[in-house]
Formats: sequence, structure tokens, C-alpha cells
Amino acid sequence: MAQIAGKRFIGLLLVLVLTGCYAGYELLLKPTLNGSTLIDNPTGRDITVMIDQQPHEVPARSFLKITLAEGMHSISCEALGLPQQELNLELTSYGVINPSKSKYVIYNTIYTEKNLSSRYKSYAVEGREVYSLLGEPEVTNALFIPDRTLGKGNLDVAAPSAKSYQQVNQDYAYLTRIFRLTDFFEYCNQHNL
Repeated sequence: MAQIAGKRFIGLLLVLVLTGCYAGYELLLKPTLNGSTLIDNPTGRDITVMIDQQPHEVPARSFLKITLAEGMHSISCEALGLPQQELNLELTSYGVINPSKSKYVIYNTIYTEKNLSSRYKSYAVEGREVYSLLGEPEVTNALFIPDRTLGKGNLDVAAPSAKSYQQVNQDYAYLTRIFRLTDFFEYCNQHNL
């Protein structure tokens, strides 16, 4: 009888601990994450994007910050010929919604005070040679491109601070960033990559 009561107590204690961890995340950690969800419009004309039957006006060559919960949503954009379809914000709601299906690049930018040029490798990105220290840049035209940095490297961050970078070792720190394809090539030109 005492063993059964002990097992029930341990089970109840485990449930309380898990509930406390979840509540701590929801109340304390989640509000401190500063990521954003952006509808991007790299085209030369204004568009209206419908998400869950709500219109979002996005001016030409700009983006619009919106708030969406994680999970499934519906999206359409008549001006771009995007029929209604599912928009899955699984695991994170932070990132870029890409109704134009334009090309974006996910790239690991480096912060260092040392000359590491000999450690960079050459990669072809859309027919152009670029250099990277931490692997091949990823080109995507996905409908949703998750921000892997929770707001530190999304489109709305033009020049991330050094504090945003993740320290790897004494030689450098890195930050994964999302770029429009044309902006990525400008970044490469500015940084001789």
C-alpha cells in the first residue's frame, strides 16, 4: 500500500514540475523573445495578403510586421496569383512569410577581429561565387522561412549588434540571417565575400 501511495506521489510531483516548467516558459521566457513575423513584398507593386480571412496591405519593396500564433493558418494573395493554401507556422511563428515565392538566402554571418579568410570556402549561389566560413548558404523560396535567431537576424534587422552573435570560440562568433537574394549579393559585395 505504501509503494502505491509513493508512486502516486512521484507521478503527481512530476506533473506539477512539468506544469511549472511550461508556465515559466509562457509567463517568463516567451515574452522576452523579440522575434517578429514579417510579410515581405519585394515586388514593385502594393499587395494585399489575406491570412485567416484578414487583409494585410503590404507596400511595394517593404515588409509588414504582424502577429500570428504558431500552428496552421490560411493564406492567399490575388495580386501575386497565390491561391488560398495552408500556411504552417510550426515550431516558431517568427520568420518571413513569402507570398511572392521570391528567393531568399539563409547565411551565417561572422563577427571576428581576426583574419580568417583562408578558412572560408567557395560556394555557388544562383550562379555567383560567394564565400562562407560555416557551410553553404541556403537558397529558398518557401512560403514561410523560419527565423532561427528569434529576431536577431530577420529582414527587419539591418545591422545586428555584436551582442546578437553566438560565440563559437575565441576566433569568431556567428549569426544566422535571412536575406532577400539581391540584398544578400549586396552584403557579399560590401564584405568581400
